Amino acid sequence: MNLSDIQKNLESVKERIAKTAESVGRMPDQIKLIAVTKNQPLEAMLQASRSGLIDGIGENRVQEAKDKKERWPSDLKLPWHMIGHLQRNKAKLAIQLFDIIQSIDNMDLAAVLEKRLAALKKNMEVLIEVNISGEISKYGVDPKDVSSMAEYILRNCPSLKLVGLMGIGPLVKDREKIISSFVLLRRLKEKTEKDIGLQLHELSMGMSDDFELAIKEGSTMVRIGRAIFGPRVD
Repeated sequence: MNLSDIQKNLESVKERIAKTAESVGRMPDQIKLIAVTKNQPLEAMLQASRSGLIDGIGENRVQEAKDKKERWPSDLKLPWHMIGHLQRNKAKLAIQLFDIIQSIDNMDLAAVLEKRLAALKKNMEVLIEVNISGEISKYGVDPKDVSSMAEYILRNCPSLKLVGLMGIGPLVKDREKIISSFVLLRRLKEKTEKDIGLQLHELSMGMSDDFELAIKEGSTMVRIGRAIFGPRVD
């Protein structure tokens, strides 16, 4: 894909976000567009970042993010989101590279991040990743354990600022199943807010094939790769 296609795709995605938001009485600026850049060349990332149309960079792997950040222009300021599974042994590097971690999926990881952040006297925004697809192979906290996970972070991890929940819808063509998974995550957010007495501002759900459905169910962050950059080359 050439760089001009990225600009056109971004404009199209932003227009779709706006139309979908307005169709359910929401303001388009309530939804952040996170560009998912796994396996994308730096030139494509820079094109998207300089467009002024994205709100953050989403990377799945710590080492890939490190390699890209080493070549990233210092004057180009955008938050970097860790959206992939994070291993505990990568926690130290992750907190140096990322501004937000969206994939907190167990208490041990939260504890390791807390230890690393406390040593640096640094705070970091995080989201709890929830397994909303019901697929055993997928990462994420079991829906029934979200409130206890949130309570653990609040009580034991003062360096972690819990701001919301993240989930990946099932990879199926059945729209109702996809919608149900997004409804589940929204309701879990509402329940967790009541259980812990804290407002969670972010609901990260929706990708290239389903972000409009996610926006209709309250998403505040959509994570878009293919609809911006074209098919990924693995």
